[in-house]
Amino acid sequence: MENYLAEERTDDKIDDKIDFQVLNAIADLVRVLDYKEKVVFVNKAMEDLLGYDKDKKICILGEDLFDPEITRRALLSGEVIQREENIGSMVFSVKCSPIINKNGDIIGVVEVFRNVTMARKLQREIIEKNRLMTSETMAASLIQRTVLPEKGFIKNLKVNYIYRPSTILSGDMFDVFEIDENHIAVYIADSVGHGFAASMVTMFIKSVVRTLNKDTLISPKKTLAQLCSRFTSLGLEIENYFTCFYGVFNTKNKNFAFSNAGHLPLPILVRDSSYMNLESKGYPISRFFAKPDYEEKEIKLYSGDYILFMTDGVVEARNAKKESFGYERVHNIILENNKDILEILNSDLEAFNDGEQTDDISMMLINVW
Repeated sequence: MENYLAEERTDDKIDDKIDFQVLNAIADLVRVLDYKEKVVFVNKAMEDLLGYDKDKKICILGEDLFDPEITRRALLSGEVIQREENIGSMVFSVKCSPIINKNGDIIGVVEVFRNVTMARKLQREIIEKNRLMTSETMAASLIQRTVLPEKGFIKNLKVNYIYRPSTILSGDMFDVFEIDENHIAVYIADSVGHGFAASMVTMFIKSVVRTLNKDTLISPKKTLAQLCSRFTSLGLEIENYFTCFYGVFNTKNKNFAFSNAGHLPLPILVRDSSYMNLESKGYPISRFFAKPDYEEKEIKLYSGDYILFMTDGVVEARNAKKESFGYERVHNIILENNKDILEILNSDLEAFNDGEQTDDISMMLINVW
């Protein structure tokens, strides 16, 4: 049977099926093999690169450079096969296509070698850079989480929070710390955008606030003014900015002084199943507002009061119908529940947007004991 097919196919010349002049004009390397797996043509591009003995019809570098099994498979099955070949230091993407005569017999194959050495090199470099970037991003994320405040009691304030970045890194930052024996600082900040740049702004906020002197930290408006001054001195682009609500709790007289640099949602003070927003005028911290005048207010806190701090990822979360979670749902949770506010709010939020999160979400609860 094999001899019969061989006799049948000898009448079909590959030369009649292929325009070798066209193949010579192709920049890719091209060779043609007959049904006996013998090379019958090599185009000029392959000849120039690898050398070619026209009498023996073999590449000077040797046929052992190529995998004969792929060619044999294409001849037997008639399928088009894509593979890669390493020739010296070069990498080629090879497409092996059968040549079929009018009777449907396979009389040979055309193999096109495309040099992808540079593409593979760039691919390896991108993979390596992505690996390093991922490693560095994970390290930065760990640092961000490490600098968050401890949950539990600071004097007579109980701290609890939920921190959910939308990506590995977050543009949200919050903190609670003792200024001195009688004063505790509380703030929440939200940097525009997400990812690495926004996370660097949050670390800037953390480092600056912790290095301010005591007299500045006790005054919310002075603290925000210093933050603004130092941030604008960085000379960043106008689109880089952040919002920040900063407050100071006096453990002696139970007064809570606060100022707001454009932060929304406003913190919510809850007392006896009623609530009020802690409002104070002030622009976001940006080079656009180089010398802002922050308003400072003061309220009395009592045992049993709590303040809910949030970033806009909470109220601006959207469901499949593009509806916002909104303030009303937050207010209803506050009015309908006496405890576990954060857990209920977080659970309702996840159910609302079906787990799809597009913005950083931070919620902090400060209870007065």
